[in-house]
Amino acid sequence: MCLRMIDRNYLDKILQQNADKNWWHPVLFTKNVKHLIPDSLEIMINPPTADKNYNCFMYALGLYKNDKIRTEAKGFIYDTMFTKILECHELQVIKDPEEGDYVIYRDKNSPDILTHIGICSGEKIISKWSWGPLVKHDLWDVPESYGDEVFYVKSISLQNAEELYSQYKLSNKLPEDK
Repeated sequence: MCLRMIDRNYLDKILQQNADKNWWHPVLFTKNVKHLIPDSLEIMINPPTADKNYNCFMYALGLYKNDKIRTEAKGFIYDTMFTKILECHELQVIKDPEEGDYVIYRDKNSPDILTHIGICSGEKIISKWSWGPLVKHDLWDVPESYGDEVFYVKSISLQNAEELYSQYKLSNKLPEDK
C-alpha cells in the first residue's frame, strides 16, 4: 500500500471544528468542511442524518445495514466489543490482507484501545470517519488521533457480524461503563 502521507494533524483539526458538529452534520459538513478535505481523500458518501448515522466499526462489520441493530446500538460499535470479539478468537488476525479484509488502527502508547477500522479495497482503504463521511484513502491518510499502528483481520459476512453482535452486545459500551 502507498505510504505517502498527508498532514494527519490537519485532518484532526478539520474533524474538531465547531466542536465536531461540522464533521457529522450533513449540511454543515457540505458547507464548512468538504472543501477543506485534501484532494487525495475521496469522499464517497457525506455524513448521514443523525437518526441513520453510525461509526467505523459498525460500517466495517456491515451492521449499519441492519436498522434494528443500528438503532439498538445507537450507531456505535465500541472498540470494547470489537476487542472482546478478538479476545474470544471470533475474528482471525492475519498478516497478508486481501480485498475486503479489515485494517485496524491503534495508538502504540495505548495498544489496548482500537481507534479506527477500515476495509481494504485494492491499494486503498475505505472507512467511515467517526460520524462523518465515508472516505477512500491511503493507509496512513487518516487523522493523527486514529493512531500510529495497524494490524489486519479477516473479514466476515454480515450474517456472522449480526450473530457476533447478538452474542457480544453486552460488551458494547464505553470503557468507563464496563
